[in-house]
Amino acid sequence: MKIKVKFLNNLSKRNILELDFNPDHSVSQAKKTIASLLGVPSKTIRLLTYRCGLQVLMSDSWPLRFFISDDFSTIKVDKFKFAIENTPRKLRRASTYMDTLGRGNYFPTSREYGPFDKVIDECILGNLTDLKKVVEIYENEVPDDEDILNQTQGCLWSPLHYACYYGHSHIVEYLVSRNVNANKVTIDEWTPLQLCCYQGNIDAVAELLKHPNLQINKMTKFRGTGLHLACERGFIDIVKMLLDKSACMTLEDPKGKTPIEVSTEVEILSIIPVYLGQEQLKKYTQISDSLTCFCGEVWMTGSLFIHDKSVFLYMDPEKGTIDRHQNKENYLDGVAPESTLLLTDIQDIRLSGGNSFVIETSKASYKFYTKYADLTKEWVNRIKQGVNYCLITKPIEKTKKTFTEAIANEIIEDETVSTTADAANSVEADEKEVVNFNSFSILEEIGSGSFGIVYKVQKNNTDEIYAMKSLSKATLQKAKQLKYAISECKIMKQLKHPFIVTLHYAFQTSKFLYLILELCPYGDLLGQIESKGYLRENDAKFYLAEIILALEYLHSLDIIYRDLKPANILIDQGGHAKLADFGLAKEKVDKNNPAMTMAGSPAYLPPEIVSKKGASKASDIYGIGPLLYELLTGTPPYYSTDIDVLFQNIKQGRLSFPPNMSISANAKDLINLVMNRDPLKRPQISQIKRHPFFRKLDWEALLAKRIRSPKLGGSTDSLFLCDDN
Repeated sequence: MKIKVKFLNNLSKRNILELDFNPDHSVSQAKKTIASLLGVPSKTIRLLTYRCGLQVLMSDSWPLRFFISDDFSTIKVDKFKFAIENTPRKLRRASTYMDTLGRGNYFPTSREYGPFDKVIDECILGNLTDLKKVVEIYENEVPDDEDILNQTQGCLWSPLHYACYYGHSHIVEYLVSRNVNANKVTIDEWTPLQLCCYQGNIDAVAELLKHPNLQINKMTKFRGTGLHLACERGFIDIVKMLLDKSACMTLEDPKGKTPIEVSTEVEILSIIPVYLGQEQLKKYTQISDSLTCFCGEVWMTGSLFIHDKSVFLYMDPEKGTIDRHQNKENYLDGVAPESTLLLTDIQDIRLSGGNSFVIETSKASYKFYTKYADLTKEWVNRIKQGVNYCLITKPIEKTKKTFTEAIANEIIEDETVSTTADAANSVEADEKEVVNFNSFSILEEIGSGSFGIVYKVQKNNTDEIYAMKSLSKATLQKAKQLKYAISECKIMKQLKHPFIVTLHYAFQTSKFLYLILELCPYGDLLGQIESKGYLRENDAKFYLAEIILALEYLHSLDIIYRDLKPANILIDQGGHAKLADFGLAKEKVDKNNPAMTMAGSPAYLPPEIVSKKGASKASDIYGIGPLLYELLTGTPPYYSTDIDVLFQNIKQGRLSFPPNMSISANAKDLINLVMNRDPLKRPQISQIKRHPFFRKLDWEALLAKRIRSPKLGGSTDSLFLCDDN
């Protein structure tokens, strides 16, 4: 095969050469040939090509024909570039009201060899025992994260792709038993079944065919079905196996050829007509008997929705589409659907616990549920039948707005409603006040950050003043922070407490997510620390006590906060503390279900999070210590600009207090008590409230706001006296 070789970065005096390569030779062999022409070691160059408009790195151990075809026979040669990190990792201590917009909650780390890399290695090597161990450890540590076995590399190769390519049938059997997506398509256009068939891995094919959701007739842009590839490569046993599973024998591949036309094996040429005569009529009869249009009202849900959304789905197998309408009335009135999903774009359709089912494509997953389990199963079966039918009959080309495009413009809901308690509890939709961007007038900008801007706004029909937090959805998605913003909305809309910032409304446009929050005009506690250096003990005691009541309320709802720090505590119009920024908060957390994700601001992380043992309510108790310490001293405990030193201090360092500062023995005792490195030895909130540090405090009066707040310009000695104001 003649291949054009293009040299980048002045590697050669001639920019392009045409070389003759055997397509069955490995990329590594091609690299050695090219390197010898250049007079350089082969390990100093890399080979690149293009697939689907994307540049793909050609892997050394794979044959050239994986990347090169008659239609595209150009590769590029480039030098390896090694990135050297020479910038020390530093902690960012930002302040002001909308520090939360920048989300300084995640500390930077370089790309490291992680659990998913280990999973890929075990699939390549065929080590099932080690693979199971990695998966078990990962699932114990990160139980609420995406299934690691369904994750993909940047090139979209999944663990199943590697197991199929290398023919490790026992790994394939395990992955099939875990019901992983068997139809994912890589950037270079391979499905797991195509890889098995191309490589001739018959045992792996046999295991893969046991997958309940396998699309046996799936093709990709450059390649035919598994049957096409098995016929082309002359693997007779695999051909028989596929035919026994009713693989379609009349489909044309991207070059317009049927399986029999790409084969040169005499036995294959003789058996296909026999199977064709036996199966063709029966197959189409079976499909057409049960294949009809199917429709109904379902609920659409997911991590990117604040509220679940009732929609009307209409599946038309003849057109090869699922149309999504806002409601049944719109469908009956002939209103155009909100979005359309091609059945051939579906890679997986499966039940997802309870009455839910998930439709997965290469671009997104969509979760729906119905009121009845039987109805949910019927949706799954009908969609599977529709997909299989359309893979054979080649439906119409995509002309309508896809589900993905539509959801990008309605992450929360089309018409946003009040998220206050009264509106949220309304039964009739028309009882809810419809609120959108035009409901407010912007008075001034009061903050900005990485993801958006915060404005002081006035509601047009009431003249009430709020803070409008405007978040760019595109920026959030790019930074993989969108789910945290949505989680913040979901949690905040259910909270009602005097010392937690109130979320009044949430709505969105095609580009921005808007949160209408209670305005806290006096900024955050970190701003107070930076202006004063530190707070007097009575002032710190007042703010800390109010936050302890807020934490007690959250814990009663099985919510943990996970990001307690001065920058997240705002001061309202009356001078009271308000807990804000619930992007890292997590629901349904107890001792049996800890939050395993390593999240939070580094200087305030408890030892169990640094050690990746999971967060619980005790982790919020720990956070009381660093908070009080910083309020009294001006800096967090264990503070270091080197994150590695900081983490070492948190795990093993000795807690000390500045010798030149007057900190009471009771304050020191409380800090040491809540910062015990053993979460089980930390006090409960009820015990903290009885600590001598709070001995003069009337907690009921504090909750009722009958205690005078500190003067923002200074302090008051009568802080804990009851006050009618």
